[in-house]
Amino acid sequence: MDTSQTPQTRRLTPLSLSDLCAEYLGYQFRSKLDARSSQSTGVSMALHAPPLMLPVPLTSELDRIALVLVEAFLNRGK
Repeated sequence: MDTSQTPQTRRLTPLSLSDLCAEYLGYQFRSKLDARSSQSTGVSMALHAPPLMLPVPLTSELDRIALVLVEAFLNRGK
């Protein structure tokens, strides 16, 4: 076995609130973008929400941000 090819293992690191928010926002953006594009194509892809423990007021704000991002992404030349 070649020692220069040691497998890289992922370390467990504590997640910060900003990391959790970024992960949630990324999921919501992809989910809402998929919902919009599936309306026009008729094909839907299922995304499974990551199990995140965030306060409800924070998730509602992140949901609003995701909607704004989707609108900006879909209407970017207008």
